[in-house]
Amino acid sequence: MCKIQYFVIMLFGLCLLCGCEDALTVKPENSLTYENGLSTPKDFESFINGVDKALKVLTYTNEPNLQIKKGVYVDDYYDDSEMEWSQTLSFPSSELSYWNTRSWQIYYQPIANANVVLAYADVADLSSEERNLYKGQAWFYKALLYLEIIRQWGDCMLIRDQVELLPTAKTNWDEVADYAIDLATKAAEVLPEFDKIRMANGNVATYKSTPCKGSANALLAHLCAWKAGGKYFAHDDAYDEMELWKKAEEACTRVITSGQYGLAANPEEVCASVLLGDSRESIYETITRNFWNEERLPMGPKHIVEDYAGWPIIPTIQPSSVAYNVCRIKASSMKEMYLQNDLRREAYFYKLDSMSHDTLLPVTGGYAYLYKFRKFYTERTDDGYIMVRGLDQNKIWWRLADIYLLRAECRARLGGNYMEGAIDDLNKIRERANAKLYDASEYGGDLRYAIFKEREKELLLEGQRYYDIIRNDYVRMELKGNYQTVTNQDLKDGALFLMIGDGAFSQNPLLRQNTYWHRRL
Repeated sequence: MCKIQYFVIMLFGLCLLCGCEDALTVKPENSLTYENGLSTPKDFESFINGVDKALKVLTYTNEPNLQIKKGVYVDDYYDDSEMEWSQTLSFPSSELSYWNTRSWQIYYQPIANANVVLAYADVADLSSEERNLYKGQAWFYKALLYLEIIRQWGDCMLIRDQVELLPTAKTNWDEVADYAIDLATKAAEVLPEFDKIRMANGNVATYKSTPCKGSANALLAHLCAWKAGGKYFAHDDAYDEMELWKKAEEACTRVITSGQYGLAANPEEVCASVLLGDSRESIYETITRNFWNEERLPMGPKHIVEDYAGWPIIPTIQPSSVAYNVCRIKASSMKEMYLQNDLRREAYFYKLDSMSHDTLLPVTGGYAYLYKFRKFYTERTDDGYIMVRGLDQNKIWWRLADIYLLRAECRARLGGNYMEGAIDDLNKIRERANAKLYDASEYGGDLRYAIFKEREKELLLEGQRYYDIIRNDYVRMELKGNYQTVTNQDLKDGALFLMIGDGAFSQNPLLRQNTYWHRRL
């Protein structure tokens, strides 16, 4: 395998779309090195943008959805389907070979490329502000990618400063979390707030895909909360989770009090503006809206809501098709979840009350019409048929409502003097939705569970619920099927995570399969 310093920057885009092993054995004819090529702010900015592009490519793959599907809210789905296997932890042996193809290589290539930025930023002719910006953004991307890897696969390869991907044994996920927390902490310390970032040409940052202090603190909060909440399945549980909850709470507070972000006025604005992208409520997002066709891929970004979407968002689909969607949500369930005055009731679902009238049962089948995600790519074929290509909205990683509710959870965990603040944060989101404010009679007085249920309501189908379930140790309470009978050892062995794809083993003899899945392959 050639050393990474022999690659030219112009090959970086190709690296992102190739397998790691193939990309890392490419040697350019002119032998231009990164050392020669990474020297000006424009060079570093272009390279950082390439790492951002890797995140965009990830939105076109189905890997993240494999985890998200396990906990996504759904009342009915096609039997003997991918959704059923995911939600019940009952993958048939005949399908395991299919699930065993899921690869983490696409996450490791941008980590190695972020390491190139870190290797050369200190020796390049940059100002201290420029150096802090590019190093901070590289730290941010590495930490974000590791958060995604440990949430999907648990134990994984830990690539620290290497820019050459050599055979590497797995590291316990909790140790990887420590490393990522350190990276996110450093990123939050050196990165400017979003409105203070200047691009290489002197212009202000345009897109919220640009890592900044706020996004680094949001990432830090989620990393600390993940390790704190995951103590029950950690390999080495000899750590103080309360210190981590405190660190997460403080990171959330820095985001909330920064003055950079604000809640949208109401749930309707969340659906019509925030979820599309580039709003004051959005903290960090990957830009895919209006850019998907530039990736030269046959379909738009993969998103779980495509299994729920239909009329009236997609005009070529009839109202009666709601009963045949891959995933279906009952109108009665949503009326119970979102009480009468809750504005999310009508913003997230199209005419929930009137469309669920008994007289329309032959049409609706009793199901609700998802209206939270409203913009899809469509393409008209030569014969006039409108084909749906994918969701035409940016990927919102974190928005301010998420951070308020995460801080509420942190405060509930910390207890004591923090409890009042936890209720205030919970009520902040309920007030926006015109929902009933918290009282101690809810859920038997379990404030943390009330916060979990509020996250379920506010962030419905935004990809958070499965991770919220794991973080709160609600696996046996909130999930179905075999999840209700998993043992504590199963959890430590990796039952909550994906099996490692076959491709990862071909060039890495030191790698071993997730223990839980190894027994079932």
